Amino acid sequence: MDINENRPTREKKKRGLFHVDPNWRDIWWGMPEFEMKDATPKYQIIMNFMTKEDVEDFARKLDLPLSSKSNSAWWPNQKKLKGCEFEYTGKPTDSRYPICIPSKGRFDCQTTGKILDGLGVSYKFFVEETEYRKYVRYLGSDKVVGMPFHDLGQGSIPARNFIWEWAKENGHKRHWVMDDNIRALIRCNNNRRLRVRGGGFFQAMENFVDRYENIALAGPHEQGFMLDRNSKSAPFLLNSRIYSCILIDTSLTERWRGRYNEDTDLSLRLLKKGYCTILFRALLMDKMTTHVGGGDKKTGLKGGNTDNVYNTDDYRMSFAKSLQDQHPDVVKIIWRFNRWHHLVDYSKFKKNKLKMKEGITPTADSNEYGMILSYNK
Repeated sequence: MDINENRPTREKKKRGLFHVDPNWRDIWWGMPEFEMKDATPKYQIIMNFMTKEDVEDFARKLDLPLSSKSNSAWWPNQKKLKGCEFEYTGKPTDSRYPICIPSKGRFDCQTTGKILDGLGVSYKFFVEETEYRKYVRYLGSDKVVGMPFHDLGQGSIPARNFIWEWAKENGHKRHWVMDDNIRALIRCNNNRRLRVRGGGFFQAMENFVDRYENIALAGPHEQGFMLDRNSKSAPFLLNSRIYSCILIDTSLTERWRGRYNEDTDLSLRLLKKGYCTILFRALLMDKMTTHVGGGDKKTGLKGGNTDNVYNTDDYRMSFAKSLQDQHPDVVKIIWRFNRWHHLVDYSKFKKNKLKMKEGITPTADSNEYGMILSYNK
């Protein structure tokens, strides 16, 4: 079973005079295997075409998957894996810490619960009092917690803080807060990003975090930000923003605030206090977009905070400006992809170092956490 037969790699470049070996292997012990080779192109040639017909003629003669909308191709042609041709399966394994999902207006279309059901992971939806019965009808009363408020106009902030207090009152050392529009959990290894349908996806992250005494937030990265051809990729990113699927230290005194970019704001406040965050890149998520105006299967998921948070006509300037006002020392506003974005300088947090708990003994072996590479015929 070779999933790399159509993805050639090349020898690593010779080390430069000032090359420094990454030290992530010293930290990644006891975790799922993570091996990345250099699969980036060694040579690139720009081809120019006068017409759409010229592109089609070129693609037909060389048997390449090109069209007038394409901007690159490989030679020889590297065929993509079919959807779920390979995936990680395994025994259903629950998480150690509770998974809490704040949700609004998605009782009939949420995706996160369906993914977790397939993995055998338990969870609870936290919903406003006016939608409680609707969610119970679709999910069952054991999976729904009603909150004593509705339509406060603060997005998900009240729900997230309610969850934090709920976790504290129930004695949970940590708790997960997941968005309700996550449609897949993914593992990256051997230059491939493959869907996970079994095994201890969450327990792997939980065990890693529990080795240390100063990790405040942790969670998987979005798959679109993980370069699966780059040998320089590490299985995690230290001291960055954690978002959408977050493992939180319940004992922290900070709470959610604001209206926009609450994930980034909380991450920055905790980093400024000297805590560490871990953004996993070996373990990833695939999140659906939230579509202003209701959403559909092509453009995004309906519900959520589309009406009272995201429905702005200022090209997201209010989003970026709010974070800059909160953290002017590390946030700039830039124009990118036809709208305003915030740009955060995380370099000042390099000084935040992981502190391992006493009594933790590193091991030489990796641990697949029950995730088995499988081929679907």
